[in-house]
Amino acid sequence: MHNFGTFFCLWVLAACILWQGSFAKDQSGYICLIDDPKQNQCDSYCLTELSPRLNKVVKAQNKGNTNTRNAANEIKSKLERLELKIEEVQAKLPLEVYTKLEGQLQGVETKLESQQTKMEAKLDDSLLAVKTKLEGQQVILTKLEDFQAKLEASLLAVQTKLEAQHQAVVNQLQAMSNDKKDAAEGSQLQAKSNKTAVPQQAPKAEVPASSTITIPSGFELIETRYFIIVNELVDWETAERRCRKMGGYLASFRNEEEINAITPKLDWPAYWLGINDRDNEGHFVSVASHKPAPFLKWKEEQPSDLYHEENCVNLYDGKMWDTDCNVSSLFICQADNET
Repeated sequence: MHNFGTFFCLWVLAACILWQGSFAKDQSGYICLIDDPKQNQCDSYCLTELSPRLNKVVKAQNKGNTNTRNAANEIKSKLERLELKIEEVQAKLPLEVYTKLEGQLQGVETKLESQQTKMEAKLDDSLLAVKTKLEGQQVILTKLEDFQAKLEASLLAVQTKLEAQHQAVVNQLQAMSNDKKDAAEGSQLQAKSNKTAVPQQAPKAEVPASSTITIPSGFELIETRYFIIVNELVDWETAERRCRKMGGYLASFRNEEEINAITPKLDWPAYWLGINDRDNEGHFVSVASHKPAPFLKWKEEQPSDLYHEENCVNLYDGKMWDTDCNVSSLFICQADNET
């Protein structure tokens, strides 16, 4: 501000010099004329007139400087107060934030612990339900195992009983066969004795060809030959063995009359016969005579030899079929081995 006053004073002096005029005296005062060479020139007058004005300028400058200093002091004081408030806020802020965050964390932790407790309770309930279900299944499994064991024991007992009964029947049949044989031998001896006692020749009578052989027990005369129908489900080879044990052979027929005569006596659709082509495919022979079967009465489209596994013959509803020898059927035996 002081520099501005000095600059203003110098500017006024320079203006007076440049004008080079003088002040002419008139009714209202002096006029400075530039071209006037007299002593009433403006240099001394100018200084006289400007001095008070310059003083006012200096005073105003000093007052402005004072106001400026006051304003600066006030601003400084406000800044200091603001800094104090900022420091107070900064000092309070971390504690409040920490307290708030701690409260939030405590709430989150409490909520998580509650959820964990609920989940653990649900998990315990689920595990208990699964355990209960498994225990129930184990009980059922134990009962099933006990039932299976009892069933196997019952089946074993039934099987043992059936085998014993079967053996008893076989033994009885064998005994009956032996008794029949003994009776036949006794009859033959009696006949020879009668022939010795009576030398004349008995008259000839026409008798069946099978009358020259011993007829096993249980066989009955059908047409001119003896047969027995066995109601036992077995495979072909077993049927052959059963017939041999009974003193006969798996049956073959000489003609259609024999088939027609025996068919009404059959209670089951299928019965094993002694006819087969096991040794030579397509050449059917009798197991009794080992000769070609004398009579065959095939069902339509038979023999089919399906998969080349049908090598044994059974009688089904009055007609012959080639069948797998491992199939179970009832069977018919004949007493002679001529057919």
